[in-house]
Amino acid sequence: MPTLGRDAARQRLIDEALAERVAEAERVKQMHREFMARKLSEAEERRLAGEPDAEDEEEEEHEDEDEELERMHQRVIEQRKELAARSREAERRILDYYDPKQGGPSTTLGSTASMTSPHSTTTRTPLPPMRFTDVVYKSVKDYELCEAVNILSVKIGSLDVDFPIHVYGTIIARDSLDEKCVYLFRRDRQDYQTINSEEESLILTGPKRGLALIISSTYIVTNLIIKGDERQEDRELSKGILEISGIERRVLKKCELASCSLATRLSTVDVMYVVVKDAVEATISVKILAGEFFGKITACASSIKKSLVLHDSRLAHITSGEKLSPVVVPLLRSVVAVYVKEKLLLRIAAHTENGEIARYIDPKVNGSSQYVKVVWSIIDF
Repeated sequence: MPTLGRDAARQRLIDEALAERVAEAERVKQMHREFMARKLSEAEERRLAGEPDAEDEEEEEHEDEDEELERMHQRVIEQRKELAARSREAERRILDYYDPKQGGPSTTLGSTASMTSPHSTTTRTPLPPMRFTDVVYKSVKDYELCEAVNILSVKIGSLDVDFPIHVYGTIIARDSLDEKCVYLFRRDRQDYQTINSEEESLILTGPKRGLALIISSTYIVTNLIIKGDERQEDRELSKGILEISGIERRVLKKCELASCSLATRLSTVDVMYVVVKDAVEATISVKILAGEFFGKITACASSIKKSLVLHDSRLAHITSGEKLSPVVVPLLRSVVAVYVKEKLLLRIAAHTENGEIARYIDPKVNGSSQYVKVVWSIIDF
């Protein structure tokens, strides 16, 4: 598909505006000719009828002519305003259509081969986690498990402006379960996240259910904006689609760690993820039964040690001396896909005055007692 460059698009816009102005001038001339012809015809009719050419009648005619010319002038002004508005709208569409990093149209404006217009709806998925907790899986004879995706991190790998930046907007996932929005990152303008370097990850708060990778691809859709200030307007940071290929395009013998990048607008966004073979969905909750806890909780599988963050007390605005017991620890994310033949590993790291104390699902950390609950479910339609 041929692409329209920015310069060619602007020239087309200029040519259309010039053509419209020429046509507008011709319309004004035609209106003036019709007006003068009508006045001459009326004067000729009065002369043939023998009506006197009184001075007051001439004054009235001049007044009528002035009023008509004023109306024509106002009409021209309105047409120019309308043309300017149309030009601004065309310019906005060109800027939205053309992405300089991709050298052509933004991928959010097209469709994909296996999913119709993944950008076209903002409907949130109605499917919750833990939908098949009553299913007992013992072997492949019971159920055919599907593959799944764990999104480990999303980072701003490169930036065309200087750090730090204040980021808001959305990152969503769409899988083949219902092709609807599963939010990974969602912040409004007042709840922006400050990114100080390319090493920092966006704080992900989803998915709220397991992301299936059945036959068709799973898509990651970014719509991120840099918040401006009194000297700088808001600017688009990233806007596009990343595709994680479905199983019909690969042979998966084990869980795979992978990454992909999207270069659009003012940045390159790097996404690290794991494709999980024969996945089951683990929904995790952690409760403090006694004592205090200030630290970090992460999860990973036994084969791939790259972790995803479930809780970070610093991100949850919890201070070191604040008592959490006995309450449920607020988790940024609670759902992890796990290969049915592997172990789920939870790492609980408590931050103390003497440094970090880290253990894997140990009920005694920093003098606190914690209750960890994992609810298992298959991932299916």
